[in-house]
Amino acid sequence: MNVLSSFTNYRDLPRLWGPLFLPLAFVGRLPTSMIIIGVLTLVTHYHGIAAASISSAVLAIATGIGQPLIGQWTDKIGQRLPFIVLGPTNAALLTGLVIVNATSAPFWAVLVMCALVGMTTVPVGALMRVRWYSVARTPKALSTAMSYETVADEMNFVLGPAIVGVLASSIAPEAPLIVSAIIAATCITALGLHRSVPAVEHGDSGAKAPSLGRTFILVWAAVISMMFLGSYFGSMQTSTTAAAESFGSASYAGLIYSAMGAGAAITALSAVAIPERISQATRIFISGVALALLIPLAPLAQTPWQLAGLLFVFGLAIGPASVAMFTLASQLAPKGGDGVAMTLLGATNVGGVAIGAASAGQLLKLDLAYGFYVASASGLIMGLVGLMAAVRYRGR
Repeated sequence: MNVLSSFTNYRDLPRLWGPLFLPLAFVGRLPTSMIIIGVLTLVTHYHGIAAASISSAVLAIATGIGQPLIGQWTDKIGQRLPFIVLGPTNAALLTGLVIVNATSAPFWAVLVMCALVGMTTVPVGALMRVRWYSVARTPKALSTAMSYETVADEMNFVLGPAIVGVLASSIAPEAPLIVSAIIAATCITALGLHRSVPAVEHGDSGAKAPSLGRTFILVWAAVISMMFLGSYFGSMQTSTTAAAESFGSASYAGLIYSAMGAGAAITALSAVAIPERISQATRIFISGVALALLIPLAPLAQTPWQLAGLLFVFGLAIGPASVAMFTLASQLAPKGGDGVAMTLLGATNVGGVAIGAASAGQLLKLDLAYGFYVASASGLIMGLVGLMAAVRYRGR
């Protein structure tokens, strides 16, 4: 009965911020998962794959830099103005990116627009987590909200690329970025006007929001473990693509990889049933060790479906870890530094993806298994960070 009652907590979420909040926030975060794939598709169509890879790298770097800066801005003045300003701005820049490609503008103009789009993309998933703090008044309620947000993120990163593929193939290569622009202009602006926008507690006293450096020092365990979770994602994406090609099924790479997202969504949703006596740091440790031990099985897969089955199992270990990282960050963040803390996790995850993808890509030249071993090592280090945090922050 206790396990079942844990799941009933999800029924309370729509009541906390009203029925429109969850669908608005869900759709509002779609551009985050659509833009990089959309840029790859669009720039490949006009300039070729080599130029597209450079464009996506510029976009990813700019996004990684911009997210914590946006988080710091929201900590200083609240989320309302940044959302109202950045929604239409990002929409206009996405439209501009489509135009510079369609009008055969110089490639440097494409790169400039990619950088501006990345810097202005609102990290909706991270900042929505901050909005739950004022209404999720118990550890169980906060854990439920963090679990839901992780599931929403996982579903978006499954749906986003699929939507891009459908729009680009059925309408035009420009369609995914145009749809992203419409979402940014409408949903992001609406989220800025929504009553869930958190108040700025330190605004009246004139106290300064904590710096990026101070916030990082306090939430180091969540940030570093998230970076190695990102490294795991990047190395698994690269290795899964290479494995699919070796099976003669390169077109199935995305479908195979999505099995991991499905597994992660299931256990993220189930994280509310984990006993509270198991600390967040301990959950990171257990998940990391499980990944390190399980991933060496991946090179043994002989068919795409065997690999998809293994990735689904790997995903089961990811859900609780991802929820735990965000929950731990919320516990350790300094007063007034919630936005920075949440967006730091997103930024380091992006950086970790790049590190893992690059490392695995180089080692795959030697042997397919080596790419998966990068993912295994990433899981191990993530687990060790969790262990250090469990010792340092007993009970958290």
